[in-house]
Amino acid sequence: MADIVLSVPSKVAEYLVAPVSRGCGYVIFYNRYVRQLNEEVEKLSDARNRVQHSIDEAQNNMRPIEADVERWMRVGETVANKAFDMLDHDGRAKKTCFCGWLPNPKALYCLGREARRTIEDIQELVARGQFENLSAGDGDDTITDSRASIFQGIMEALDDEKLKVIGVYGLGGVGKTTLLKEVQKKLGKEGRPFHMIVESIISQTPNLKQIQYVIADALSLNLKDEPSLNGRADLLRRRLQKDPSEKVLIILEDLWDALDLKAVGIPLGEESRGCKLLLTSRFRDVLEQGMLADRIFRLEGLENDEAFRLFEKTVGDRLKDEELKQIASKIVKKLAGLPLLIICVASNLKYSTISTWRNALKKLDVPNLEAIVKSSYDHLKSEDAKSLFLLCGLIGGTIQVETLLGLGLGLGLFEAFDDGIENSRHRLNAMLYWLYSTCLLPDGDDDKDNVTINDLFSELAVSTPFRGQNSLMMNTNYDSWSKEKLEKCWAIHLANVDSDRLVELMYCGFPKLKILMLSQSKDWYERPTHQHDEGDCCRLDFTLMKELRVLYFRSMRITHLPSSMGILENLRTSYLDNCHVEDVAILGKLKALQILSFVGSTISRLPKEIGELMNLRLLNLSNCKELHIIEPGVLKRLINLEELRMKESFDRWMSKDGMPLESHNASLAELKSLTKLTTLEISIPDPTILFKDGDLPFGNLIRFWINIGNVGGREFGGLRNMKLKLGGCDSTLSIEWVQKNLQKTQYLHLDGLKEFKKSAHELCSQGFQQLKHLDIQNSPSIKYIARSSYDTAFTVLESLFLENLINLEKISHGSVSLECFNKLKAVRIIKCHLLKNLWFLSEMQRLVHLEEIQAFDCDSMQAIIIDDARKVEVAVDNIVELPKVLRMDLHKLPNITSFCIGAEGAPIQFS
Repeated sequence: MADIVLSVPSKVAEYLVAPVSRGCGYVIFYNRYVRQLNEEVEKLSDARNRVQHSIDEAQNNMRPIEADVERWMRVGETVANKAFDMLDHDGRAKKTCFCGWLPNPKALYCLGREARRTIEDIQELVARGQFENLSAGDGDDTITDSRASIFQGIMEALDDEKLKVIGVYGLGGVGKTTLLKEVQKKLGKEGRPFHMIVESIISQTPNLKQIQYVIADALSLNLKDEPSLNGRADLLRRRLQKDPSEKVLIILEDLWDALDLKAVGIPLGEESRGCKLLLTSRFRDVLEQGMLADRIFRLEGLENDEAFRLFEKTVGDRLKDEELKQIASKIVKKLAGLPLLIICVASNLKYSTISTWRNALKKLDVPNLEAIVKSSYDHLKSEDAKSLFLLCGLIGGTIQVETLLGLGLGLGLFEAFDDGIENSRHRLNAMLYWLYSTCLLPDGDDDKDNVTINDLFSELAVSTPFRGQNSLMMNTNYDSWSKEKLEKCWAIHLANVDSDRLVELMYCGFPKLKILMLSQSKDWYERPTHQHDEGDCCRLDFTLMKELRVLYFRSMRITHLPSSMGILENLRTSYLDNCHVEDVAILGKLKALQILSFVGSTISRLPKEIGELMNLRLLNLSNCKELHIIEPGVLKRLINLEELRMKESFDRWMSKDGMPLESHNASLAELKSLTKLTTLEISIPDPTILFKDGDLPFGNLIRFWINIGNVGGREFGGLRNMKLKLGGCDSTLSIEWVQKNLQKTQYLHLDGLKEFKKSAHELCSQGFQQLKHLDIQNSPSIKYIARSSYDTAFTVLESLFLENLINLEKISHGSVSLECFNKLKAVRIIKCHLLKNLWFLSEMQRLVHLEEIQAFDCDSMQAIIIDDARKVEVAVDNIVELPKVLRMDLHKLPNITSFCIGAEGAPIQFS
């Protein structure tokens, strides 16, 4: 629980008898402690029941109970009784709930403190209650911590009468069959509602007749007298529907495609009555689209510590040898957490010599691995998706999605759907979904910017020619290949390339190469120039690489690009990221180039030759700190450009009269020809220049980071950002393209508004319906943030930071709609000296998501909340709650007298 810091006069301080920080927390958050205590007691009860079931089972099988288990049960009973006693006193505690400004906090302080301590005791106890023998496993696998939630989710889904079809998917060997065996054991042990459980393995070539006989045998139904498939299906269907009270669970394992349940005789939908299906597959789409599963669970590989324990269990005492233990740890990391592979490799190594262990670390020879990955790879319906998987395997590790987009465009992966980079981006996301669905890529959770491929899959993608022996890829993990083999490569990715390796590579010529990705080590890149061989750049020879489509250099020191680059007439994507490079004029000869990136490079001039790239669609100059000159006319000629990224880079735009910047530089007026732009990242130091060059074609942007006036402030990656430091040039906000983008802005930083609107929402004609974060500073024209005339303003706003708004009188003026500010999580107010309060009592019902309140140096502030005498619809017990507030910082508020004034009829509660 975050501390609450209060710096107020003695009139408030006299109430704070206990230590301020922790003491106020016990009082203000008392209800939250009680609610959390209730939740923890339930968890403890569940844990005690699980342990008791395990004890009963062991005793029934004449097995002894470990002393630590018995001791845990005794302590658990004591702590549970203590918690129950405290909850019995809850009614008495509520009579002294937080009303106004902490009246009579003593009782709440004591109870809140004890509740918090008891919560910590229970959490520690539950954590220690994860005994190995609590698992329902049979010794081959266990319900590990990482799989417990999936196991529990399946059990809950089976209990839900509304769910008829439940699916589990994951790679072959990940443990789906074992998990379902544990589910069956649990169902049998706890007397769950199924009268009968039937199991059938489907495999790649389903035998409907065999499936029918398996189900019929379990139902004691004779099908021998019915020769036809349809006849048997009809008998099975009528038998399964005979008694609605009879609950039957049918488990169908290893589905490779949709199974015709009607042809088998399994009733569907409303006709299923007491029949429920539990399915497994390697592929999400089979369950989701083919079998129309009501709920789906993805089974991932074991976490690393769990995988190591399984490996250790299989090899037994061998890991007492410290060297073998270290090798084992590295081997396990390469096995993708797949129990089947872990057991297979561990069993093979159990009686092997240490040399065999070392060889296994270099190259794992697992018979099942290629089949597992190949089956998922073959299931991909799109050849582009297969190429994308191979591309991920070539790069390895964690990869930026935007990098995959650029490389994929270069390879032509999106050509069939290509009517713009944005549509290609959507296509890429769809392809990544297929890779997730077939478990070739692990689920990325909330990280939408990166994908990660398992090291073992990466090695396999490179070492196994999925598309025939003439389709070879090589990356840093390769050993030594013959010249003949290297010449067959269509893709190369090598890190830490030194001069000798460059010589070796260039000797091969690579006439079939489509992708070349090279990088040098950081140490190599950072050496002084005089320590580099003068001929290093000449070692790059592209003479025979006429098929090259993608060139990716990172952290390379290549001052002058070699003249042989000029023959790369098929090159479509070129990255020179973080490279020490100066003269790039040769790139102007690459007329097919569509993607060009210089991110973080030392380029100081973008020469006129770049203007020859008429097919260029994406130009990325981000973080090019030394880029001071873009020659006039270069940008104007890039008429097909869709994305221009110049964040933290060039901003020396020449004004219309050539002053005050260099007379030989690009002007903003050149951007008028870029009518296809959908992504723009740009800095414009002087807002007045916008009025000299006329309106710009930026009204249709989908992504943008626009900084006018050199503003600092916060950064939100992935959001549409606009930062405006106007310095009194408020009319900038009236420019048509600025207004259009304000409607789409997700983070807005405003500084220096002096003459514009009185209310912040008036700055955008549409009321900021997409704005998530708003910062306003040094703007004396602002009197309100929202007014009643704009009902749709700030409906998704999450953070509001206001500083030095010397005329700000209210956050909300008049009755704004309930949707306004109803997503707000954080508020920070600094030096707003006319502001007397943040909210009125009638507004509190919309602030249920609020987590942080900060107010500093506001001379007139009397309270955070004031009763405005309007009728307030409050919850039961006449309490208005702020259920999620975790932090409250109040400093230098000389006139504050209470958190809430005049709220006797509706107390405020931080629950």
